[in-house]
Amino acid sequence: MKKNIQKELLDLLKQIIEIDTCYPPGSSTVFGKFVTSYLKNSGLRIKSYGVDKEKINICVSNYKGPKKSIVFNSHIDTVRPILSEWKTNPFDLKIEKNYSYGLGAVNCKGSAAVHLYLAKNFKNLFPNIKENIDFTFVTDEENLGPDGTKYLKKQKVIKPHTLILGAPTNNNFVIEERGVFWLEINVSGKTSHAGEPQKGVNAIEKSAKIINELNSSFKKFLKKYDIGTHKSTINVGIISGGENVNVVPSKTRIVIDRRITHKEDVKKAFNEIKNFILKVDRSAKVKFLTGTNPFKSNKSNIYLKELSKSKELITGQKSKFLSSIGVSDGRYFADDNVNIINIGPGTGSEGHKSNEKLINKDLVDYFLLLENFLLKF
Repeated sequence: MKKNIQKELLDLLKQIIEIDTCYPPGSSTVFGKFVTSYLKNSGLRIKSYGVDKEKINICVSNYKGPKKSIVFNSHIDTVRPILSEWKTNPFDLKIEKNYSYGLGAVNCKGSAAVHLYLAKNFKNLFPNIKENIDFTFVTDEENLGPDGTKYLKKQKVIKPHTLILGAPTNNNFVIEERGVFWLEINVSGKTSHAGEPQKGVNAIEKSAKIINELNSSFKKFLKKYDIGTHKSTINVGIISGGENVNVVPSKTRIVIDRRITHKEDVKKAFNEIKNFILKVDRSAKVKFLTGTNPFKSNKSNIYLKELSKSKELITGQKSKFLSSIGVSDGRYFADDNVNIINIGPGTGSEGHKSNEKLINKDLVDYFLLLENFLLKF
């Protein structure tokens, strides 16, 4: 039976990996059409939502109306492959005995394949289920953007009491994450000829001073927020500016990523770094781009406990609770008293990696543990 399920799941995964959902641009139109066609005889309610025809999110439900539910979420957009580094075609799943290779096989089309398979067979597998269930297939996750899960929340399409995100965890659990926000700094100077730099004000040099101070004294200041393996961090991700090498530059733009722990919140953390920057350069313009607070789910919630029991029954291994370096779409519900659970097939470090490798057994175990979990309700 396991061999049959593995073949069906891998065949399905092969089909969805063939669909290019790379960000940029992160178009999900073709994927949305595939989901609608694949599930047309499932007996479930299938609806599409999006800001435009390119950013399509699919919600599949076993109920009607605005109700609380268990939401199984998987993002279907991927990073763009570096073709020169791939040993095989990233859009053609290479299936071997123990592993399969393909773009998004781990992050996160593997979990999407399992969720799709569960939805297609939902009525047969769970004829007596009493819980309200949603399966969501979303875009815009790789962009940390507003057009995927955040859009479904904003439009009140989903109202989860429990949100299960198909993240690559080797079927273990991530139930807490640091918060994240991005900020932009615009620095102004004054142009002059490079032969007379003293007549201008070099915006790149002003930016370098800001970056140097952030990477020295501000980083030391952040250490007070560290909690065990969860560190409060800063990363200068983008810097751009300058008109020509023989012109003193008048403008630069810096974009920064800040990760915050449970000792912090986004608004306070942004004001801290903004005030610090303005002390270094009073004329700098500091702008908040996007961000969400950290979250930490209660280990005692019944859905997590039952899911953990299912994992241990199917795999024969005790559940582990992992620490995440990244962020998931669960962050949009950080302030909403939602049970947020990241669990899924594959190893997290394989995501965004050339020759992305999925453990086939993980895929089957993920299906079996979710099946066992849903049968309890």
